[in-house]
Amino acid sequence: MIVSAGRGIGKKENVPIIAALAEALGGELGASRPVVDAGWVEHSRQIGTTGQVVSPKLYVACGISGAIQHVAGMKKSEFVVAINKDKDAPIGEASDVLVVADLMQFVPILTAKLKNNLTRRSWN
Repeated sequence: MIVSAGRGIGKKENVPIIAALAEALGGELGASRPVVDAGWVEHSRQIGTTGQVVSPKLYVACGISGAIQHVAGMKKSEFVVAINKDKDAPIGEASDVLVVADLMQFVPILTAKLKNNLTRRSWN
């Protein structure tokens, strides 16, 4: 599983919010080229034609617009969830599910729910 951060996360200080979701899912953090170019995430985590081509079971695109170069790097993913406030963002065309939401509000809630469910399961 890969959870990728795009320019839509707003600033470097928001990367840990996306990384926490990746951790809650037992996955890895990825990033779009603008995020890497801005120095928010190291190049080794870049997904796209100038980064890594990936094919995870689950790919979660957070605040990623859906540039052709990025989509080329993740299009072999088994299942794609995009979280974007723009319902018309091109990433929606490459996604199985498009969550139209403010990701800085949605992602922490999703992460907390996932962690809570995992904690409860470990006790049962």
